[in-house]
Amino acid sequence: MVWIIARKEILENLNTYRFAILSGLLALLMGVSLLVSYGDYRLAQENYDVLRPPPNSPNLIIEPTPNAIVAKGLEANLGRLYELTGRGIEVRQNQQSVNRLFSLFAVPDLLFIIKVMLSLIAILFAYDAVSAEKERGTLKLTLASGGERASVILGKFAGRFLLVFVPFLGMFLAYCLVLSLLPNIQLSGPHWGRLAFAAAAAGLYAFIFIGVGIAVSSTVHRSVTALVFSLSVWILFVFIVPNLGTTIATAVSPLPPAERVEMQGRLASIRAIYESIQRQKSPQAGNEQLRMIREIRAANSEMLDSYRPKLNGLLSTTRTLVRLSPAGALTFLETDIANTGLLEEVRLKDAVTGYYARNFERINGWTKEPVESFHYDRASLNEVLSQSGLVDLGILILFGGIFLGVAFFGFYAYDPR
Repeated sequence: MVWIIARKEILENLNTYRFAILSGLLALLMGVSLLVSYGDYRLAQENYDVLRPPPNSPNLIIEPTPNAIVAKGLEANLGRLYELTGRGIEVRQNQQSVNRLFSLFAVPDLLFIIKVMLSLIAILFAYDAVSAEKERGTLKLTLASGGERASVILGKFAGRFLLVFVPFLGMFLAYCLVLSLLPNIQLSGPHWGRLAFAAAAAGLYAFIFIGVGIAVSSTVHRSVTALVFSLSVWILFVFIVPNLGTTIATAVSPLPPAERVEMQGRLASIRAIYESIQRQKSPQAGNEQLRMIREIRAANSEMLDSYRPKLNGLLSTTRTLVRLSPAGALTFLETDIANTGLLEEVRLKDAVTGYYARNFERINGWTKEPVESFHYDRASLNEVLSQSGLVDLGILILFGGIFLGVAFFGFYAYDPR
């Protein structure tokens, strides 16, 4: 019975203008996104080739990842050049657009398309799953002819989900195939594993919004009303909760701007240099340069020690609040899987800080040993899942279960007359 209902749902919608238009728009947007995101990746690769430091240089930069084509995330931050000097670690912003004018017409990456477009398509295919049949009078006939309510609602879930996800999956496979054939793109086994996991997460995300539409449709009796309520929930989850969550997190866990922290570091350096010059005028002056460098390092370490707990608190609060939305949980999950998320930025900063501490005396020329080579590997998929990925995945599963349950209970109490 479930498959019979699912097949009916698919056939009724497969030849409609709604299916053709929405699928065509999704395919077009994914194609344009691939071309533009690939251009951004090529630019990042060119910047890396130009800025890559020579061996034994204290400057650091990591190679861009092709995963950023799928989920750009914080890749612009990860691709910056770190300049390590006696005064501390300075970060340079190097990834620039070929023409800043084009930033006015930026095309979203695949993650944004999944987060916004795929969820909207799911809503538009699910909002009238029950209410439309009541308006046509077919729901009453289905139940009167012996159809069990559990089988009917499961069939509607299966049919509408397959109607949305199977075309997307085909487009996603084509997207990945074209991506693998592009110049300078080499997708290894781990890359394909990440793409497969990203596709599975997108399917779970689509199922959630199928559930939103069917749950609303199972509690109201007019399709127009169901559409309004479904779109309201969609706007709440996709736009309002993630943005409001970051705003509240900033207010609850205030963090000084990075520019202010950087300015404080420069002021500390200027103060130490000035005091060193003044001490050199004294007859009892010793190795003032060494003393100056140590004072600058101590000031920077003190600022970092006070800044890092505040940053960790802000990140924790932000994750907690934004995860109240499936769109927020999906963003954290997909960017961490692509090695362009918060997890990767924290790992990179820790790696750079540790490298600087180990090579501090070599960078300042206090020892003749060469500066060690910097090697950085982005987080593996297992590390991502163990750190935060399983939490985000569990949240998506929880949302799916909640809306499936709401749809079940709503449909069992639904009056088909």
